[in-house]
Amino acid sequence: METSASQGWIKVFAPASVANLGPGFDALGVALEGLGDTVRARRLEGEGQGVVIREMTGEAASIPLDPAKNCAGRAAEAVIKQLKGKAAKTSALEMTIHKGLPQGSGLGSSAASAVGGAVAAHLLFGSALGSNSLLEAALEGEALASGARHADNLAPSLLGGFTIVKGHAPLEVVRLEAPSVIRFVLVLPQMEIETRYARSVLPETIRLEDAVSNWANVAALVAAIARGDVADVGRAVVDRVIEPIRSKLIPGFAEVKRAALEAGAHGCSISGAGPALFAVTTAERGEQVGLAMQAAFQRHGLGSRRFICAPDNRGARRID
Repeated sequence: METSASQGWIKVFAPASVANLGPGFDALGVALEGLGDTVRARRLEGEGQGVVIREMTGEAASIPLDPAKNCAGRAAEAVIKQLKGKAAKTSALEMTIHKGLPQGSGLGSSAASAVGGAVAAHLLFGSALGSNSLLEAALEGEALASGARHADNLAPSLLGGFTIVKGHAPLEVVRLEAPSVIRFVLVLPQMEIETRYARSVLPETIRLEDAVSNWANVAALVAAIARGDVADVGRAVVDRVIEPIRSKLIPGFAEVKRAALEAGAHGCSISGAGPALFAVTTAERGEQVGLAMQAAFQRHGLGSRRFICAPDNRGARRID
């Protein structure tokens, strides 16, 4: 990742992501092309250490400007704390954040902000942090939203492509290029599910046969990604552990999923903690799958937005 100590403004884009991908709870994720958050930042010379957030735009309702309570601000502060030498004493920055993603959507909104803040600070101060250290910093921001340190959205947003979070102690991530032919159809109903609440309803124990099913489907999904087989990716999106619980939080879930499959999707499940649903398909079928899912939500009284996204294999990047 190219670094810069320029005193001017820089602009960083961090993409949205789908986490879990069905059976891969807290482990699998993929970055999405076109959707994400943008952090604009610059250094404040001679003003001590810290972060100032000047403005939030876009899907920013109720998000605090206080950096200690803001995902991007907290992540940037975590990077600053790891700086060495003179920079550690004079490393203030200001930022503005454009939220391209709504909160509580299941599209990795808080993760995109956290990654954007961490990467902006890293570039401005020319830090020597590697990707794992940047993820650790971004985890500080993500924890504000979820109440826990989970990197399944952060990893694809930072690194791009398809990622496997192998462990958190120590943090270990495996990355694969996501096949460019795949399309993820995201349909976001007009409702919100807080990540903390979505985690609180999960069971403490699960049946062994359900665990075995999910393990097998995770392995099949990773193999399909490596082969670039869209149909097999979709067929591996089978979750017998989390989806049966969280689907109850989304009105019309079963009908929306059925509509996606009948319209030509190879698989469909909940994106992250929801309420967005994702379907796996090809570019040729993306529009019809999205329209069918929206129509099913509408029959349950919910308007929705749809997005048809290729995977983003670039990850967080400077765009100015």
